[in-house]
Amino acid sequence: MSKEIVLTILFMTAVTYGARVIPFILLRNMSLGGFWKSFISLVPVALLAALVIPELLISPENKIGLLNPFLIAGISTFIFARKVPNLFYSVLFGMLVFWGVDKII
Repeated sequence: MSKEIVLTILFMTAVTYGARVIPFILLRNMSLGGFWKSFISLVPVALLAALVIPELLISPENKIGLLNPFLIAGISTFIFARKVPNLFYSVLFGMLVFWGVDKII
């Protein structure tokens, strides 16, 4: 392996590890107030939405439309999960709807 590749891997490791450890080191002895505590609790929800929403709205052909199997399966699975609060059944239902809609469209 070349020296540049090894240095790149080490730098990427330091940046990734540092981005995760530095907030713990800086905020170790601090108590967060109401706003910051609620703000931090919403970060996972925002990240999940940022990952899922583009997948639901943009089809595999990079077109935005309502005849998207991901969108149809996502909405129908959401409705199903609200009525039947069972994670296994909801995932199974979503997969079946996606496969069915993908075959039809």
